[in-house]
Amino acid sequence: MTKQKLGLASIVLLGFNSIIGSGIFLLPSSLYQLAGDWSVALILITAVIVATIAFCFAEASGYFSQNGAAYVYTKEAFGSFAGFEVGFLKWMMQCIAWGVMAVALTNILANTFSFEDNQMLRNIIIIGIVGSLTILNLAGVGAAKLVNNISTLAKMVPLVVLIVGGIWFINPENIIPTFSAAEATAEPAQYSLSFETLGSALILCFYAFTGFETFGTAAEDMDNPKRNLPLAIIIVILAVTIFYAAVMAVSVGILGPDIANSSVPLADAAKVAFGDVGFYMITIGSIISIAGINVAASFHIPRALLPLADDKMIPAVFGRKNEKGIPTVAILASGLVTIPIALSGSFTTLAMLSVVTRFAQYIPTCIAILKFRKRFANDESTKKNFKVPFGPVIPVVGVCICLWLLADQSITKILVGLGAMVLISPLYFIARKRAAESQTEPSAANA
Repeated sequence: MTKQKLGLASIVLLGFNSIIGSGIFLLPSSLYQLAGDWSVALILITAVIVATIAFCFAEASGYFSQNGAAYVYTKEAFGSFAGFEVGFLKWMMQCIAWGVMAVALTNILANTFSFEDNQMLRNIIIIGIVGSLTILNLAGVGAAKLVNNISTLAKMVPLVVLIVGGIWFINPENIIPTFSAAEATAEPAQYSLSFETLGSALILCFYAFTGFETFGTAAEDMDNPKRNLPLAIIIVILAVTIFYAAVMAVSVGILGPDIANSSVPLADAAKVAFGDVGFYMITIGSIISIAGINVAASFHIPRALLPLADDKMIPAVFGRKNEKGIPTVAILASGLVTIPIALSGSFTTLAMLSVVTRFAQYIPTCIAILKFRKRFANDESTKKNFKVPFGPVIPVVGVCICLWLLADQSITKILVGLGAMVLISPLYFIARKRAAESQTEPSAANA
């Protein structure tokens, strides 16, 4: 049976679903509080910063066609142990993140349909979200691709309508950056960019772009990943930049300084432009949006286990696939781990791990580019693939940006993340020992 794979268009849509979630519906008010009328410009500035890291992932994905993304890049550049630390911790954190997103979707539904105090119903919905997406992925790549494509397009439609229709309601003074306090009117000066708020504003924007690091997790389920993955990452980053800037320009342009006090900024902007119909259009869009990012997570997460199983860093059963090429055990394991996490509701400490986990993917990948260029210098199959321009400059800048962002985090978050990396280390040595023993047993029997 021919295994169905994701083409370029589906990879791009999966990328949109991986990056654009519920955050875009809240970003305008949070960013305006920090940057004022510089908000739109800051989106574009941040996109350049993000591109230094994302384009390193794009180049790295052109060297390998295996599942795993940062795990593969780290293992190939720095050895199995480093790869295991990145790969296994990444899977754990993705399960936690999926749990958070399932709860977020449930919260939106609870607020919309007024059952906030019904904990039993909320728990049933959480189990239903994770369970149904687990079943969907067991049905095959085709089913997951269809739902992903539909959810991506469905959440984009109301936002595109807001952008196209809202342009006519923009007050240009709200989005033209002022260069001094004297040039600004008294009211918007309450929210203005300064050296004190610049760092926080850039970090807020940066996290709105994250998700590109997951694209290559399911490379083996993609058609011609060495060509399509780099192209998809570049297309998505450029398109998301334009999309974020347009959404920010319309929402800030319509609401002006009032956006800083709005809990639903895009819905409020749509209400000004289209009345109550616009308000509910964006509200529905936010529900579809976070549902879509749940779909993307359910597809990526199980496939993060496959390269670890293939390399005998975890039990081989987690890499087992059925006749359709579906990793059934990995899918079931990811769903079963995510459900209790989501039901626990205790994410604060666990979420701290995500800080170190994210940069544990970014930093090695940026450095690995320099090693891969030497290793594959004479490999004809990679010469036509995307290469980050300007030699070593951008990878080095990417590492510096990561260190700057990491330094902005609290020492508690960093220590929790590093502690988790220490705690999972014995698993690597146990798995490697068992793998070595399983190889010697047949040899002894033959002797």
